[in-house]
Amino acid sequence: MSVNPWNDTMQRAITEAQARIRAVYPDATFRLVEGEDPTGLYLDAYTDAEHAFAVLDLVSDWLVDLSVNEGVHLHVIPLPKEAAGAHA
Repeated sequence: MSVNPWNDTMQRAITEAQARIRAVYPDATFRLVEGEDPTGLYLDAYTDAEHAFAVLDLVSDWLVDLSVNEGVHLHVIPLPKEAAGAHA
């Protein structure tokens, strides 16, 4: 199943997720990939956070609401900043 990341609702969700994370981690970088388990878009968030849960706490409740109320399936995967080079 293919996901269209460029519809308006998904694009707003991606932008909002990035903004929420950058508000706390201004040097965060991102990579967007399509995933299948579960189907949706995965936003890899590379930060200098000590714990992945610190990043998830910024967006998790909001992402659940988006999924349930609007059918937007965006998943944020917090990763260490050093891992960003592996996907460049």
